Amino acid sequence: MVLDRFTVRVRVLVVVCCILIVVGAVVFTIGFTGQVQVRKHLLQDELRVTASQIAGQVNGDGLLSLKPGDEGSPLYLSFAKTIYQARSNNTHISNAYIMRVDNGNISYVVDDFYLTHGLDPSVARIGDLTTEDKPVLMAALSGPQNSPDIYTSKWGSFLSGYAPIRDSNGTVVGILGVDETADFVNQYEYANVFNLVEVT
Repeated sequence: MVLDRFTVRVRVLVVVCCILIVVGAVVFTIGFTGQVQVRKHLLQDELRVTASQIAGQVNGDGLLSLKPGDEGSPLYLSFAKTIYQARSNNTHISNAYIMRVDNGNISYVVDDFYLTHGLDPSVARIGDLTTEDKPVLMAALSGPQNSPDIYTSKWGSFLSGYAPIRDSNGTVVGILGVDETADFVNQYEYANVFNLVEVT
C-alpha cells in the first residue's frame, strides 16, 4: 500500500484528514438540503398568500357565464386586468389566471397573458383543460393551497399557488392561480450554495 511508505504518525494524520473531509461534505450536504427546503417552503407560503390576496380582489360575478370565444369581451378583459394589475406588483410571479370546475373537470377561464400576448400559443383559452396539480386545485375550492413541488404542463414548469374566487353572494365560482417559474425557484434555492459557502 502507498501508506506503508509513511510513518504511523503520518498515516494517522492522513486518515484523520480523510475523515474530516467526509464529515465536512456530509455536514455541507445536510445544511444545503435543509436550506433548500426552508426556501422552498417560504416560496410556497408566499404563493398561497399572494393567490389569496389576488383572489380577494376578484368579484366572481359573471365568471360562470364566460364561454369559449369570449376572450377579449368586456367581461373577460375586466377579469384579466384585475388579476394582471394585482400580480404585476410581485416581480417574480410570472402569470395569474382563473380556472373553474365543471363536472369534475378543471378548465381555464381567464389568462392575464392575454393582455400582453393576445391569443398566441402561450395563452390559455377559455375551456382549455388542466390536469396538473388536480388534487391541490380541488382542495383550493375550500382555501388557499400550493403545489407540493415543481410540476410540468404544456405551458412550462412551475411552482404555483391557488385560492378560491367568490361571487358577491360568497359562493365559490372559480380558482385563482399564480405561477413562479421553475427557473426562478431553482435560482432562489441554489443561492443557498453561495450563502452556505460564505457562512462556512
